[in-house]
Amino acid sequence: MNEIKVGLIGLGTVGTGVARILLEQSEKIYNRLGARIALKKVADIDVKRKRDVRLPKGVLIQDAQELLNDPEIGIVVELIGGTTTAKKYILRALKNGKHVVTANKALLSTCGEEIFNEAIKRSIEIGFEASVGGGIPLLKSIKEGLAANRFSDIYAIINGTSNYILTRMGEEKRSFSDVLSEAQAKGYAEADPTLDVGGIDSAHKLSILLLLSFGVILKPSDIPTDGIKTILPLDMEFAKDFGYKIKPLAIARQRKDGRVEAKVHPTMIPAGTMLASVDGVYNAVHLIGDAVGSMIFIGRGAGMMPTASAVVSDLVDIAKRIMYGGAGRTTPYSFIKKAVKKADLVSINEQECRYYLRFFVVDRPGVLARIASCLGRFGVSIESVIQKWRNTRGGVPIVIVTHKALERSLMKALKAIDSLDVVLSKSAFIRIEDGVV
Repeated sequence: MNEIKVGLIGLGTVGTGVARILLEQSEKIYNRLGARIALKKVADIDVKRKRDVRLPKGVLIQDAQELLNDPEIGIVVELIGGTTTAKKYILRALKNGKHVVTANKALLSTCGEEIFNEAIKRSIEIGFEASVGGGIPLLKSIKEGLAANRFSDIYAIINGTSNYILTRMGEEKRSFSDVLSEAQAKGYAEADPTLDVGGIDSAHKLSILLLLSFGVILKPSDIPTDGIKTILPLDMEFAKDFGYKIKPLAIARQRKDGRVEAKVHPTMIPAGTMLASVDGVYNAVHLIGDAVGSMIFIGRGAGMMPTASAVVSDLVDIAKRIMYGGAGRTTPYSFIKKAVKKADLVSINEQECRYYLRFFVVDRPGVLARIASCLGRFGVSIESVIQKWRNTRGGVPIVIVTHKALERSLMKALKAIDSLDVVLSKSAFIRIEDGVV
């Protein structure tokens, strides 16, 4: 087999990158594979828009069905995103006997079980390396290079937009809204940034990581998720005083009894750790396996060429299996199907950690004592306190770091504190994780 023909649906940012690599690096890919990956058709709803790639005449079409029904196309790449039309196209490709590559984390995290089972039923490959971590070869490492391990912990910065915003807030003492506007102007944030800054994008990706590393199915909607909108420059300064940095983490733990903790939220981590040094739009994933110990994967988690690199890596892998008769003989789950189970999720209220607490209060004696009394009433003990004047409006800040406490207990204490007449605005908290490297 000297040529494997590919159909690409979606010629947006990543799609353009994929087309560029396939056209410009054709000879290098041939030298790795021993066959050519030929881009036969590219379907996009807008065929007139100028793009940063020159396609051969007749390749660009408007109707994706023409591509899906072409018997010569062996692999379909879906890069339109979303969970409706994209799902329809992927299922149609599978039913037509075509292998699939996608970067669609939202679709896979919500409908992955249906799509994977369809692929297994038809002995068809589905590649999705680009769905988590952009250009980082993360999913292949989990499925193949680290297959000997039982993973206990995942700490992941898997949204570059949120990481960029928190990095700039910490370095330049600027507000969230100010840095968000800058990120949008630079193309690091969408016009509607809700999925990124609200933590939803990270929850989608964590769902996929849980499937591949722990062998459990957990919908993103079931993962407790907090965004970064409530973080103030003041919090970044106090974090530094305590020896921490604030990072947007997706966290998962697999307990010895098989139960799973999973959550997405801004997190204080020790400033001297490798994960804390990953700034800007970069992603990083810290995995802990029983055989290999701690490992960190760092790289660009988004963007045209890094993501396109991951898409093409899947194309090359599938092409190899087609050529040597191995296509469809592995499972996309990373485990055999019967070993994959629904996650037994530990409630966030039953999870325990240390906390950073921030209050804006009236400037009078005895306020700290009243706050401490509320915390003590619900079993939350204080480790350290900072109470000093900062240039803020709306009261004087009091900041507390607690010892480990149940989240349920902390929520009850904060509710009581917020009812005090000396507290001028809703209390804020940030979870602290000391287990990262």
